[in-house]
Amino acid sequence: MPHTARLLVREVITVTGGETIAEASKIMRDNRIGAVIVAENDRPVGIFTERDLLNKVVAEGVDPAKALVKQYMTTNPTTVDASEPLDKVFATLADARFRHLPITDQGKLVGIISMTDIAGILREVFLQDQYTQYLVDYLQGTGRKK
Repeated sequence: MPHTARLLVREVITVTGGETIAEASKIMRDNRIGAVIVAENDRPVGIFTERDLLNKVVAEGVDPAKALVKQYMTTNPTTVDASEPLDKVFATLADARFRHLPITDQGKLVGIISMTDIAGILREVFLQDQYTQYLVDYLQGTGRKK
């Protein structure tokens, strides 16, 4: 049986669209995370990330104490269902260049996976010498699918 995204489920921090950018930013800082999910009825309706903060708020001179998350979040975020195989999760992160990917179970938000989580997993995997050569081969192009 193939491993699924359910293995990657980690705690997810949510906010409402009615919170200010300043409030959401403090939540992100306090939880040491780079994104919050905007949820309604346990379903993801948006994601507000460090990129949104930088590109849509700071770069545009928006007052974060007055602006609402719903005005600057990325709406209808791409998600992956917990039943999906791991390769779909990794492909979605890589192909779309996402740093955060919400995980759902039949549309209900159950977690999130981040590139920081992936880096932690890789660190543990590659502490085992048997996988180091695979990484070297991949980075040198001999292990990549053509």
